[in-house]
Amino acid sequence: MKKSHLVKLAAAAALAGILVGCTAPQPSEPTPSEEPTVLGEFVKLDNEKGNWLNLTPEQRQEDFDYLYQTLKENYPYFHVVQRITGKDMEKLYQEYREKVKTCGTDAKFFVILDQFTREADMIGHLSTISPLDYPWFKEAYENLSGDGYEDGARMKRIGEAYTNERTAFCYEKMDEVFWPIFDEVMEYYDSLEEDSSQPDSAPENQDEPQEPGNVETKILEPGKTAYIKIISFDMAEYEQDKKVLFDFYGQVKDYPHVIFDLSENGGGGMSYFDDLIAAPNIDKPLSTDVYMFIKSGDYNGKFIDFSEFRPIDEAPSLPRMNQEDFAGFDLYMPITYQVEPLSSEKMLNGKLWMLVSENVFSSSEYAAMFAKATGFAELVGTTTGGDGIGIDPNPIVLPNSGFLVRYSPIYGVTPDGASSQEFGTEPDIISPEGEMVLDTCLKEIAKLG
Repeated sequence: MKKSHLVKLAAAAALAGILVGCTAPQPSEPTPSEEPTVLGEFVKLDNEKGNWLNLTPEQRQEDFDYLYQTLKENYPYFHVVQRITGKDMEKLYQEYREKVKTCGTDAKFFVILDQFTREADMIGHLSTISPLDYPWFKEAYENLSGDGYEDGARMKRIGEAYTNERTAFCYEKMDEVFWPIFDEVMEYYDSLEEDSSQPDSAPENQDEPQEPGNVETKILEPGKTAYIKIISFDMAEYEQDKKVLFDFYGQVKDYPHVIFDLSENGGGGMSYFDDLIAAPNIDKPLSTDVYMFIKSGDYNGKFIDFSEFRPIDEAPSLPRMNQEDFAGFDLYMPITYQVEPLSSEKMLNGKLWMLVSENVFSSSEYAAMFAKATGFAELVGTTTGGDGIGIDPNPIVLPNSGFLVRYSPIYGVTPDGASSQEFGTEPDIISPEGEMVLDTCLKEIAKLG
């Protein structure tokens, strides 16, 4: 049976440990009454299957200490994590360090790493790369490592981190024990869905629902209002989505209102927005100025050319800049995000609207920030999730295991110094609590007649 969207969500939830059974602060076996989760089952692997690397306790300790020291010297969001979550990363490090000492298997060590990074709630993209994610990152950065891509040299260095021999071996061996567990847990949730999804009298040859594409287009009111929903800025969907979008632009070229729904868009590639949404629908360049701040740690230096930055003492006074954060930076860079028109004529001539929410993050946050700053579209919804000013996260390769942890090296701020990660983008029109964002937008359109 083809997995539905519901099962995919269950899979993601199971891996993240947010289903019942994996909310404990340390790896532990779920009680018999708890629902199975991927990580909950993974930590129960015995010494034979759970030690595909055969790391010693000292090696696991060295890896964890290396991770924290690297973050301390390079990751710019320690204070932001504490302000947003109330968590002190130094105290968490000490707590999890004790767990590493007694974890016993490579599988439990991986889960401890994952739980430690999750404490930061993805602030600054801090996260442990799972077996579910590793192939995507490996392939993506291998494809971005050529001279034909912007900042190709940096992409090459990131790609080399994802493909290094130790990491490739680690995840290859980890796959052998991870995927059987993943499949078993997914079969469990599949069976629950099959039991509840259709009545016994449903025809056996009934067609299965089609998986939704990355782009959904609708005519909400013929001749007046068109709707475009984009689930992600996944660059793997770029060419296919370009055709869908450009064809639809042609159909609704003269509609007075076109709505871009990014309310569930968690990001992807910034060029997706620039090339497929902004550039086709402007007739003059649009730009906005921002600032990027960075620590000059050795690990950042492996991936970033510090010569492109300026000394921190040359930074201008920014009224909303958090001074506690500012004190930890060594360098800064003023940058201009600019999008050039695709042609002399816009593909869409009407007013553009953009639906946003707290789910908007990373490159979709960049889209929201850029759209509001330049007037490209009117934003409707709730304040976004942030972290839209910066560059691709750096991967940390742990020296003994080869496990990967990624983090954003850049602390991006708007022209007044407000942290993109901490404050996100406030929409032009706030959607009232309990009201669908699209409904709020349609009400605003109705007011215009």
